[in-house]
Amino acid sequence: MNNLYTHTQAIRAHPSEKWIADIRSRYPVEKAIDSVFTRKLHNRNQTAGQNMDFSRLHEPLVQFLTNQTGQKDIDVLNIQRLSGGASKEQFTFDLVIQTPTGEKETRKLMIRMDPKESIVETHRLREHQVLKAARGEVPVPEVLWIDPEGAELGQPALIAEFLEGTVQPPQPEASEKMSGVGMYFKPELRAALGHQFVAILAKIHAIDWQKKDLSTLDVPEANTTIANETMLGLWERAWNEDTLGAHPIMERAALWLKEHMPVVKTPVLVHGDYRSGNFMFTDDLKINAIFDWELAYLGDYHDDLAWASLGLFAGPDENNNFLASSLMPIDDFLAMYEQASGNKIDHEKLFYYQVFSYYKISVIAAATSLRVAHSRKTHLDAMMNYASGLGYIGISELNKMLNNSA
Repeated sequence: MNNLYTHTQAIRAHPSEKWIADIRSRYPVEKAIDSVFTRKLHNRNQTAGQNMDFSRLHEPLVQFLTNQTGQKDIDVLNIQRLSGGASKEQFTFDLVIQTPTGEKETRKLMIRMDPKESIVETHRLREHQVLKAARGEVPVPEVLWIDPEGAELGQPALIAEFLEGTVQPPQPEASEKMSGVGMYFKPELRAALGHQFVAILAKIHAIDWQKKDLSTLDVPEANTTIANETMLGLWERAWNEDTLGAHPIMERAALWLKEHMPVVKTPVLVHGDYRSGNFMFTDDLKINAIFDWELAYLGDYHDDLAWASLGLFAGPDENNNFLASSLMPIDDFLAMYEQASGNKIDHEKLFYYQVFSYYKISVIAAATSLRVAHSRKTHLDAMMNYASGLGYIGISELNKMLNNSA
C-alpha cells in the first residue's frame, strides 16, 4: 500500500503525457478550464519554485504597457505587493502617462497575476471577460488590459483600476483568520451593508449574459444537469491532480453529488465566491467593488446562495449568533434575496449546493493548497499550510451533511 501511495504521488509530482491524457478524459470540464488545468500539469514538470523577487516585474510591465497604450514615454512607479488574495499574486503601481493635451497623468492601477501554481487554477481571459460583462451592472473595478497567456509578463495577468476602500473592518481582537472567514461587522455596518450585499447578488443573477462577450464560458443547455456535471468535473479533477493522499469522505461526497445532481432550469451568471472578504466598501458605507470573479460560470443561483451562507464563512453578532457572510441571519438573507431577485429558494437544491460548497473548500484547502505549498510554487506557502486546516473542517462538515442526508 505504501509503495502504491509513493508511486501515485510521484506521478502527480511529475505527470506523464499519458497520465495527463487519462485524467482529462476521466473528468470532462469546460474548454477554458481544461486549458489551464492541462497547462498547470505540463508546467509542474518544468517550472522552478516561485521567485519572491518581484522587482523583475518592472521592465516587462513597462514594455507591456508601452505596447498596449502606444505611448513610448511612460513610466511605472511604486510597485507594491498587495496583502491578501490567496490564489493570485497582486500588485499596485502608478502608471505615469501623457494625456492628449501633453500633460503627465498618474493613475493608480493593480495587476493580478498567476503564480507558478495556484490554489485555484483559473483562466485570466475568462475573468477579464466576466469583469467586463459585470461592469455597469454591479460595482466592479474597470479592467484595462490582459496578457492571457503570459507571453509578455511571464505569467497570465490582467490589469485593472485600483479602488480605495475597506475589505475587512477592524476586528475586536487580533485574528489570524483568512479574509472572509468568521469576520465581524459592527451592527451599524451590518445594517448599511447587508441590503446592498443581497441586492448586488440579485443583480448579478439578473445579468443578461447572452448579450455579453463570454466566449470563454461554456453555455450549458437549460433544463439539464450539464452545468453541474462540468463543475463537479472541475473539482474532482483538481482533487485527483493535486491531493497528497486519498480520503474516503471525499470519494463518498463525489459519489453523492453525482447521484443527487439537480437540473439547472435557467442558467444564470454565478459569481462562484460571493461572500464577505470579496467585497469592498467606502467610508460612506457604500459597496464600491465586488472582487474575485475567477470562479464565475453559468449555473444555478442556489450555488452562490449556499456559498454566501456557509457556516465556514459565518461571523458572530454580539450574542454569538452566526450570520450569513457575517452580515445577517441566514433566514433573513434568503428571504431578502427572494424579494430582491424574484427567484424562489428550493431548499433541497440549497442543501445540495451546501454539500458541494464544502466539497470545493476541501479540495482547495486539503489538497491544492498543500500541493502548491509543498512544491514552493506560491509566495504564500505559509498561508497555504495554514489554510489546510479549513480543508479538514470542510471534510468534517461534509461527513455530517452526508450522514444527515441519509
